[in-house]
Formats: sequence, C-alpha cells, structure tokens
Amino acid sequence: MTLRPEPDVSHADWFTGAAEGWPILAMQGPPGFEAYATVPYDDGESETYRSDDAIMAIVVEIAARHTRTPDDVFFGLWDGWGELTDAGRAYTTLRGNWLRDLWFRPTPPRIRPAFDDDVLDAPKVDLEGERSYLLFRGPASDVGDWGARPYGTDVERTLPSASLTWPADRAWFVAADVDPTWLCVGGSQRLIDEVLAHPDLSAEVATHGAVPALDPEDR
Repeated sequence: MTLRPEPDVSHADWFTGAAEGWPILAMQGPPGFEAYATVPYDDGESETYRSDDAIMAIVVEIAARHTRTPDDVFFGLWDGWGELTDAGRAYTTLRGNWLRDLWFRPTPPRIRPAFDDDVLDAPKVDLEGERSYLLFRGPASDVGDWGARPYGTDVERTLPSASLTWPADRAWFVAADVDPTWLCVGGSQRLIDEVLAHPDLSAEVATHGAVPALDPEDR
C-alpha cells in the first residue's frame, strides 16, 4: 500500500496553532508532551551509514506501539523538495550515456512531477508562511511510501522523509525539519524511554524549546 493524499489540512490546526514560533514547531513539534528525544541521522561517511528514511522508519515503528491509532497517521512532506517537480537536470542521473544523448539531443526530455496537479496544488499545512507541507495519511507501517511517480519506466523516484508525523489520536509527534541533521520525537515517557534504549538509535533526551545548534553547512 501507499500513503494517500489528505486534502483536509485542518487536521494539522492543533499543531500549527500552537503557541510557539515556527522554527521550534518545525524542528521539535508542538509543546506539551511528557518527554522529548533527539535522534541524529547517520554521518554520511560512517561505515554503517543508514539513510534518513531508515532512521525515520525505526522511530515510527517504535512510536506506532504507543498510539491507539497506528493505522491512521498523518505525514507532512515539505513542498520545497526538488524531487517533487519536473526537473530536467535530474535527467543526467538517470542514464549512463547522458553525455552522448546531450550531444544528439541537447534538450533533456521533460520529467513529470512526482504527483498530479491535484496533489501538488492541494491545500498545504502552513507554518507562518515559512514552511508548507503536502499532507498524506495512512498506516504507520507505510512510512516513506509516498506513491510518487517514477522518473522513468525503470528509474524509481525516492522522496525524502516526512517532516511532520503524528497519529490521529495525537499521542506523539515526530518533527524532522529540512535543515537539522537529526529528528525530534515527543510523546509519553514510555515512548521516549523506548527510543532512548533502542540499540540502533543514538537518541538523547531533549527539552522542548532548546534545540541543538545547527551545523553551519546545514543552514
């Protein structure tokens, strides 16, 4: 299965209307949870490197055990990712013989967007005009399965992880903003304890409103 687009962005009002500035909401989610933890992504030079998607999948799998609605989860995908749109520059990554093709056909063929216009132009979750997200919905087990259109018949299109994730019962929230090299999860103490104890995560206790400094290269 794949996640399905959710046009009713009022489901996010409880979060976007929280009494916090947008950077904190984007990086840590809403205030009010019993506990929070920061989970760093793997260093790209690590011998045991895992993708951001893999880290996110572990966190969501854990979190799914701490909600009454694991089959009804909302996922917010930042609308600024280049992978969403028609990007002719991506053509060079799709074919090993791109140089020869550009000699005979200097204008790369059009690459269709990841989704149809009714998805890309649908209402978006808005954070004070600074961040906006396409909203999707589905079971926690479908995390990362956006159902995006492939680049070509034999070239899969992989989209980044969700920047916002929460279940319908609002038992927890996972925030993964586009700049930091970590994500933040807020929820019950039991959830956070499980995240902190997981052997495949290097999670640390977090305080809402106090975020790790961003690497200058990530700004």
